Amino acid sequence: MKIATLRSAVYLLVLFHQGILCSSLALPSSSVDMKPKKFINSADNAVDEFISGLLLQYPNHLRKLANHHVILHSSFATQNKDAHPNKARVSLLSGGGSGHEPSHAGFVGENMLSGAILGGIFASPSVSSILAAIRASTLPSSEGGKGCLLIVKNYTGDRLNFGIACELANAEGRLVKMVVVADDCAIERKKGITGARGVAGTVFVHKAAGGAAGKGMDLDQVTSIAETVSKGVGSLGCALNTVTIPGADKVNDRLSKADDAGEPMMEIGLGIHGEAGKKQCPLMSCDDIAKEMLSIIQTYGREVDSKIVPLYNPSDELIVLVNNLGGTSNFEMSLLTRSLVTQLEAAGCKATRVLVGSFMTSFDMQGASVSILPCTGD
Repeated sequence: MKIATLRSAVYLLVLFHQGILCSSLALPSSSVDMKPKKFINSADNAVDEFISGLLLQYPNHLRKLANHHVILHSSFATQNKDAHPNKARVSLLSGGGSGHEPSHAGFVGENMLSGAILGGIFASPSVSSILAAIRASTLPSSEGGKGCLLIVKNYTGDRLNFGIACELANAEGRLVKMVVVADDCAIERKKGITGARGVAGTVFVHKAAGGAAGKGMDLDQVTSIAETVSKGVGSLGCALNTVTIPGADKVNDRLSKADDAGEPMMEIGLGIHGEAGKKQCPLMSCDDIAKEMLSIIQTYGREVDSKIVPLYNPSDELIVLVNNLGGTSNFEMSLLTRSLVTQLEAAGCKATRVLVGSFMTSFDMQGASVSILPCTGD
């Protein structure tokens, strides 16, 4: 017995020497109270430096609008009004707070967004920057401009600032309309004052509106398609750990504590800024998470002729977007995708397109969201 005990003690000393046990035996509070580790110089300059890095990656396709946090597609950055693409097609602009990349600057491209307006970290962009983006991408109607559609997520600051810029641009003789996306199914309809939040389903609106604009449709047609997609998509997120933003004093530990039974916790329905979700609960299996998320989405449904109906029905063809919220491994994303699609198909639906990746993130949030869009004949 003494020899065995001595051997165990020596083995433990070796492990400590190699650093193997140090992290597992550290006090729990040390990982929570420590300053978050980020690749960052300063939170004050982070958006400017992000834009600089983005331009280095896409020097032939993207341009920054001087004096503003605005990214334009190179074709819309032209100073030649006679060759301006807005003479042939509607311009599309979107934006919001930084920290959700690739949304929205990552979707600036051919048959997608003409430009994106970036706010500070989790902060709405300014009216002046939005108006500058409209002026750069959209000619006045008197000069042959085809108009501009603003695609805006449903947050108070975004709606207010984009709305003011829209009115100012229209007063200048530019034809501008706005579509507000509110696809989050987490908040019960009767509880929300401002309505559902805009989340990853916004990417579907980018794509549909971009395709319509690329075909030369007019502003009314592009707006109608964007509104149809916006009203048809439903989304819901879940997370095992929430977001810690660059520059924060400490790690956000909201989900680090176990419940009374010692079970690790997760959250369903939290927002892309870490806003409180529908509920916190003990960690579930991947299949059970998918089941819970789909149930909430179906219960929330969608509005048709002033009535709430299920988002999708058996035999529907669906486009399914499984979005990495920033800190989830590709391995886990595939597991969750399998769980979601398997259950949708078991319900009689057909997933005609399955898109998996990072579309609208929240820095390092260890979570994912699913957005479901029933297909129509169009």
